[in-house]
Amino acid sequence: MNGMLIVAQKEIRQILKSRNVLASAIIFVIVFGGFSSLSTLTSEGGGGPLDQLVFTLVPVLGIFMGYLFSSQAFLREKQGGIVETLLCSPLSLREIWMGKVIGVTVPAYGLTLLAAALILGLANSLSQMTLLPSLPLIAHLFTTVPLFIAATVGLLGFAQLLLGLRENQILNFAIIFALIFLLTMSQALFGSGFTISWVVVGSSLAIAILLLIATSWLTRFLDKERIVITIP
Repeated sequence: MNGMLIVAQKEIRQILKSRNVLASAIIFVIVFGGFSSLSTLTSEGGGGPLDQLVFTLVPVLGIFMGYLFSSQAFLREKQGGIVETLLCSPLSLREIWMGKVIGVTVPAYGLTLLAAALILGLANSLSQMTLLPSLPLIAHLFTTVPLFIAATVGLLGFAQLLLGLRENQILNFAIIFALIFLLTMSQALFGSGFTISWVVVGSSLAIAILLLIATSWLTRFLDKERIVITIP
């Protein structure tokens, strides 16, 4: 457990020191999160669709943060051969994987909360009254969203450790297109009368937990020899 936390702390420090990566993440939050929310809230007359916007847009932004930071934690270390040092440590592959997942999820989730605060701030600036998120939405932000980010980071980390450089490049392109699709289509998946209820939040939470369990189960297919062979 201590070794896993050491790996997590190392990843957090490295991400916070990567100014270019952090700048890209913040720009993405401002451009896509801020502009998308500003456009939607303005066209809908202020804060009417606030809950629906936060429910659909914020997880997509969080997934992108996870994608951006996981490339730094898994793929870059693999390309630089740094992961070989970790593989020689007494930690198991699952502990290394879990430490990296935690280390990536923490800053990614922090920026995701920043995006949520930005959306809420814009909503209140466009409305003549104070707009607050509903209780189910608050529960969604503090339970489902971080689990979705962790599941995404875990799956990406698994793939980046398992696959070679060329396969990872193809995977990155596929993920980028998938994220753009999710970002543009997330709100269209729900009708204008869609409301964020406890049932909806509970269903989303159950899906996130199942994804995280399934991703954790996949780590049994990781093999140190396979990882070393695929190091460029």
